[in-house]
Order: sequence, then structure tokens, then C-alpha cells
Amino acid sequence: MRMTGDIWDEIFGDLGGLNRRFEKMMESFGDARGVYGYTMYTGPDGVPHVHEFGTGARASVPADGVREPLTDVAVDGNVVRVTVELPGVTKEDIQLEGTETSVTVSVDTESRKFRKAVPLPTKVDPDSAKAEYNNGILEITMDSKDKKPESKRISIS
Repeated sequence: MRMTGDIWDEIFGDLGGLNRRFEKMMESFGDARGVYGYTMYTGPDGVPHVHEFGTGARASVPADGVREPLTDVAVDGNVVRVTVELPGVTKEDIQLEGTETSVTVSVDTESRKFRKAVPLPTKVDPDSAKAEYNNGILEITMDSKDKKPESKRISIS
């Protein structure tokens, strides 16, 4: 290690060179950069489900231009919550359909096309569905039909 008199340069060395190498490496990836992942859950039929999502190389855009939006499904007590990322659309562009076991989200505009049928981890009451869209995020909540029994305090004599 050369001594320059600058303690930070002595500790970290030439970070500029490292940064240039990193940028060159990222350029070689081209359009393959993005988000990729999967969600796993057990459906109401007891069968495990695995769904891939993302914009990475493995999740390419189909020839018809319809993208699959990123989604998340969570159960909080007796409420099932589906969160869907729909950037660049208005709430009037979004079409929702729901059954006891799935929610289908679709958008078909000139500039954006999204579609995804989201299987739910438990049966829900579609009539209880409420949806809010804010800043590109759609959140749908529904009451679960599989109500868990409420616990009651038992006094001890």
C-alpha cells in the first residue's frame, strides 16, 4: 500500500476504479436488470401454490405486451389483503373481478397493459371486497369465509 498522507485513500484505496468496473459490468447486462421473485402459499384446497413475479430476465414481457403486475397476498385475521403495483394508470383504467377463490386485475390502455389472476389463500366473500388505488398501488381487502373462532376468557374458580 502506498502512503499518500490521506488516511481515507489509504483505507479504501481507489474506489473510483472499483465504481467504473461496476458500471461497466452493469452495462453488460443491458435490459436484463429488474425485479424477480416468487410467492408461496397453501390454497383453500390445501394445495401449495408457487407464483413467480417480476420484470427480470426470467419474467419477460409477452408478445402481446400484457405485463403481469407485481402482487402480494396477505391474511390478517379474518381479512385477506391483495396488493397490486399498477404504475402509470388511473383508477378508471383498472378492471377488477372477484370470486371466492381469486381476484383478477386488468388494465388495457394504449400505453399500459396489465393482467393477473391472483389465487387467494382462503375462500372470501366477494361482496365484502373494497378497493383503494393510490400512487400506483391498488389494495383490495375482503372478508375471509373461513372465520376463526373467537377466544373467550374463562374464569378459574
